[in-house]
Amino acid sequence: MLVHDIRKNESRVIDFRETAPFSIQEEGLRKAWETKPGLLVGVPGMVKGLHEAHRSYGRLPWRQLLSFAADVAEDGFNVTHDLAMAIEEVRHQHNYSEKFRKTFLPDGQPLLPGTFMKRPDLAALLNLLGSKGVSVFYSGNMTEEIISEAKRMTLGKYSIASEQTAGHLVLSPSPPHVGPALITALNILEGFNITSQVARENILHWMAETLKIVLALASTLGDPFYDASVSHTAEEMMGQSTANLLRQLINDSQSSAPDHHAPQFSVESGPSASQVLVMGPDDYIVAIVSSLNRPFGSGIMTSSGILLNSQMLDFSWVNNTGNHSLRNFIQPGKRPLSFLLPTVVRPSEGMCGTYLCLGANGGDKALSSITQVLVNVLTYNKNLSESLSLGRLHPHLQSNVLEVDSEFSEEDIKYLRTQGQDVERVGVLSLVHGARRTNNFIIGVKDPRSMDAEGATIL
Repeated sequence: MLVHDIRKNESRVIDFRETAPFSIQEEGLRKAWETKPGLLVGVPGMVKGLHEAHRSYGRLPWRQLLSFAADVAEDGFNVTHDLAMAIEEVRHQHNYSEKFRKTFLPDGQPLLPGTFMKRPDLAALLNLLGSKGVSVFYSGNMTEEIISEAKRMTLGKYSIASEQTAGHLVLSPSPPHVGPALITALNILEGFNITSQVARENILHWMAETLKIVLALASTLGDPFYDASVSHTAEEMMGQSTANLLRQLINDSQSSAPDHHAPQFSVESGPSASQVLVMGPDDYIVAIVSSLNRPFGSGIMTSSGILLNSQMLDFSWVNNTGNHSLRNFIQPGKRPLSFLLPTVVRPSEGMCGTYLCLGANGGDKALSSITQVLVNVLTYNKNLSESLSLGRLHPHLQSNVLEVDSEFSEEDIKYLRTQGQDVERVGVLSLVHGARRTNNFIIGVKDPRSMDAEGATIL
């Protein structure tokens, strides 16, 4: 969660990223996780994180706040298209828990879009959290290992990665999140002096090559609490001198060789993420992006209705290629590298101007997508709606394939191929949602690729 106070020009990250259990063993996990999905569960942090946000900024009583969500679970709601599609994709996963299957696959059949369902189990838990406090969450229906580690979990103090670009200040979380890689991408691209007069083909090529560089750099990051050198690497990465050197690696007429930007490890970064992006007349901006890693995490649902995550997949695991980063190896209590990137943009000077709030899903594709949306808004001065709807690209470093989404034109694809890019069209790379404030006009805009997201406008 990234919170920005416009009037005070102060930002804070409340990071409730899951941590590795203290009894974790990488070798045992690697050998057995497919048959024992419980090994993938990280110590949950969201409940403590949201409670800390309420303690710092909340106005309504905690109990009343949770009752709103409890009422929805109790009274019922309609299954969305995204939820139905996710259920369909896992219907044949036989190692998902019985409680999960009864909830989402009754009689073996996946819930369809529009199906009305109730979650009284979840409602009861939320009401309990409201009346008894967050401590009950960490002494409930989880394994004794998760219980004991959750009780010892503390919320870390995290800094903000920030950089001035195009007259604006871009704010994004520091490691173990890849905010510094986002800042580096913007610094590299700024040096190309992109304007509306520059050929679109050149900009697409620069974007593709820049993203290859920063995605590889992102794989060098990790939890700074376990390796102090990570903070130094992040600072150096965001420097203008580094951007100048990296920009010189880009050939204007040819794509880079397949092994030129090899990542230090292959990140099995979960594509699924939930986003809440809020701007209001109280001059606060809040961006929250959360994930279970895979759509339903480990596939384990507790008797109280909690879906347990699969965040251990976000660590780098020893593989046969030798490409792995010690900074993101599994260690007890450690936070894995994260591509969750709640991002806020504000004027670099004064309070007048454009404010922006973005979030994205898609794992490492979030980094690529947010970079492109920011360039559309800050460099081309496009409105947020158009910026979110334009086609996006993403370099897949392991296969050296440049993926483009369904909004990408055939003409642009042909050009990229002439530059030596191995282009492959996919349906959706990432869903990016956003909110924008100019003076007192606030608009929330969903990615048009999403059937379920909602955006509201405040005049």
